[in-house]
Amino acid sequence: MAMNFKIFKDQDTVATFVADILRKQFNNNSTTIAGVHLQHDQAPINAALQQNVSNNPVDFSQIHILDYDNNAVFYKNLGVPEKQIHQIPTDEKIEAFIKRHAKTKENKGKLTMQVVTIDREGSMGIPMNDGVLIAREIILVLTGSEKAEVVRKLYEENGSTTFVPSSLKSHRMVNVVLDEAAAQGLPEDVRSYFTELYA
Repeated sequence: MAMNFKIFKDQDTVATFVADILRKQFNNNSTTIAGVHLQHDQAPINAALQQNVSNNPVDFSQIHILDYDNNAVFYKNLGVPEKQIHQIPTDEKIEAFIKRHAKTKENKGKLTMQVVTIDREGSMGIPMNDGVLIAREIILVLTGSEKAEVVRKLYEENGSTTFVPSSLKSHRMVNVVLDEAAAQGLPEDVRSYFTELYA
């Protein structure tokens, strides 16, 4: 299984961890193209990212953000150039959109990272094959007790069912970041192992 589970105490700790991953990604790859679609999760990731960037400045001059949550003002205030904050039309494939609007010689038009969540009904709100799985790395954020059932399905189902997010298991690099409440959907031994590992 290509999924790496990381379980933290609460939503604030999850937000701090994800923000740190994002900031390090931006620092380590100054031509990152990152998609962010987190409106269906309560972890305060934007606030944590803003704090992290204020403590550890980032050169956003070549960063491109696929802004699924309509947070252009936030990213602009963070330092991302306005022309590099993209809202994705629902009728356009993401790879084609990137090729037309975000591809440069340096980033080669490759979607570096998708940071996403799954809502309570099991929907990601982005096409799986063209939107999520094309990213080199996926960060899946699931917090709150209402997400425990989604976590259970994601863990148990094998990709051959109608639960679309289970196809994430076919991807080479998926980090599933959970708080203890959402992690209740995992088997107890799995939950104990990953809680102890990241506590």
